[in-house]
Amino acid sequence: MKAFLPFLLSCVVFSATVTQAQDLVHQPINPSFGGDSFNSAHLLGLADIQNQYDGVNFQPTDPIDAFAASIERRILGEVSRQISDRIFGEEAQESGEFTVGDTKIAFAREGLDQIGIQLIDIETGAETELLIPAPAF
Repeated sequence: MKAFLPFLLSCVVFSATVTQAQDLVHQPINPSFGGDSFNSAHLLGLADIQNQYDGVNFQPTDPIDAFAASIERRILGEVSRQISDRIFGEEAQESGEFTVGDTKIAFAREGLDQIGIQLIDIETGAETELLIPAPAF
């Protein structure tokens, strides 16, 4: 009986404890599914930004156009591989510059952990800068 008494007391204590919880409530964002109607313009703007398709057929139907597009992709892929080898290859350079068509590509190591790449449109002067983490070897 003495061994049963602590068990009985612990059962009484645990059963007397009151637990509280609240319901999980999901509030949709999209007004099409019951969300706030003030989100419509924002969501429509985001969709327009993401949907850049303007109805133009991107598949060339002429075999000559398809061949030209294929050659262009292969040449740009090879140029990309050569640039990548100069930046990340076994004989990686600290900095360099390339010109491909109307685009000038310049790169420079920025410390031990980053590589800065600049893409410059020669005609307009527009610049795009990329910071890429340097691989650890």
